[in-house]
Amino acid sequence: MLEVCLFLDAYLPDAAPNSVGPALILAFGGAFHRGSKEDDTIARPGVTNTAMAEYCRRFAAQGIACFSVDYRLAPADPDPGDTPVLTEPDGVPTGRIAEVREIMGLAPITAREVSWAMEAAIDDVAAAIRWVHREADRFSVDPKRIVVGGWSAGARAALYAAYGEGVACAGVIALSGTIQEADLKAHLRPGRRLPPALLIAAEHDLSYVPAGVEGTASAIRRADGQARAVHVPGHDHWYPAEAMTSAGLTVEATMLDALRGWTR
Repeated sequence: MLEVCLFLDAYLPDAAPNSVGPALILAFGGAFHRGSKEDDTIARPGVTNTAMAEYCRRFAAQGIACFSVDYRLAPADPDPGDTPVLTEPDGVPTGRIAEVREIMGLAPITAREVSWAMEAAIDDVAAAIRWVHREADRFSVDPKRIVVGGWSAGARAALYAAYGEGVACAGVIALSGTIQEADLKAHLRPGRRLPPALLIAAEHDLSYVPAGVEGTASAIRRADGQARAVHVPGHDHWYPAEAMTSAGLTVEATMLDALRGWTR
């Protein structure tokens, strides 16, 4: 297997000497085809999404060590690895991916080929989480207080890393990310220790996301885990941090509230 070197950006708070605190690891969105740890905003008229790197900057200012992570993308034809978590690779959602490939001037690909890119991304996000665990002392991070998350494709990768790969974390924040129904049945079992989750979807999100968010949250709860689904009224998939949620807070504040609750 070809070894690939990936990077992450650390956004660190001004910490008191000898103190450790929580951490947030975020994975960017982009339909597993585009975006980066530096910027995953989409150029479009009107309101657009907040980059994962910007969330990192904002939360670091709140005293939380943050990491924006890279992962391999579909155009590079990444190796899917040997720890598959997608139980129905021919059933992964491809609608948005088809649109993005057309925008990028790329030929159509099958759902199974999409699944290979997803498996690679999940492996990479899982590897980033494990790396932060190993390097926790270096960044004054409490390894028991590491929360993971992302937006869109990055949220899906984070969810699968936590619930499919079983990477240890204190919670998962998924902005417009879901787990497929077949995979929920395969990976979420009562008796298994599951991290809590906050799942956010917009009112006019990608077609499969709102129901998928509710289904993912419900499945986690049925498996004796804790999960909350929150909605963003009046917005589509590209909602900003300042958008108000059904929880009565902005997206950013809802994320921070969940993170603080899990890492006290």
